[in-house]
Amino acid sequence: MPMKTVAALRRGLQVLKIVNETGGCQIKTLQAMLDLPKPTIIRMVATLVQAGYVWKNEAGIYKVSAKALALANRYDADEGMLMAARPVLARLRRETAWPSDLAAYDGDAMVILDTGEDPGTFGLNRSRGSRLPVLTTSLGRAYLAFREPQAQEALLSHLLKVEAPRANAKLTMSHLKRILKQTREQGYAAADAEYLKNTRAVAVPILVKGQPLATINLMTVITAMQMAEVERRFVAPLRAAARQIVETLSESASGESTRRRESRPRQSRVS
Repeated sequence: MPMKTVAALRRGLQVLKIVNETGGCQIKTLQAMLDLPKPTIIRMVATLVQAGYVWKNEAGIYKVSAKALALANRYDADEGMLMAARPVLARLRRETAWPSDLAAYDGDAMVILDTGEDPGTFGLNRSRGSRLPVLTTSLGRAYLAFREPQAQEALLSHLLKVEAPRANAKLTMSHLKRILKQTREQGYAAADAEYLKNTRAVAVPILVKGQPLATINLMTVITAMQMAEVERRFVAPLRAAARQIVETLSESASGESTRRRESRPRQSRVS
């Protein structure tokens, strides 16, 4: 006897598939391609937006998010990012003597992909897979500040509901928008004893085609230096590190593309 399937899930995946394959579309496009009532499609799209798999741009076009793409290739993406970032994290550790993290956004948190700190340093004890808040960390702010305005607005609304009740600092939409605007203008994020009261940190995004795939930070204890010195000493090395990671990812992608072309069977030409 065939196993029963969940029709709503199947239809939702169809919606996600069309949004992905079209490169972005409106509700009317989905309605034309699916034999479903418009209210049903609207609810499905709203659900995908709320879950973070789809976002709407300023023109009213729905597009898939990086989180949706991660459903298919998250492992490869993380591994590729790790291979590119590990030597950079090690070099930052040698050159600055302070710990750093590589993180990516995942649903409602920044997830540590790798760390350039020694185990137990400053009592942080972060390890790969640790989940950190987005709104009160430099890692999270560096990610949010470089998202598209529409996606940023939706993420802020979602994250405020998640993080505000347990945040050490008072979080408001207007305050966070000012922080993110400043972050984008200056090109880096800062967090001064907000998530962890004994640390100061700065972070920059790792941008590929204008999209933040991950973020990288450097941290220090508050007794070691003031925030102005953290920014003066750490921002330049972080920017150089992010550029190196992007260059390595680009070289890897170019090499993979070349290998795929060379592995394709050649078709004989018939005169």
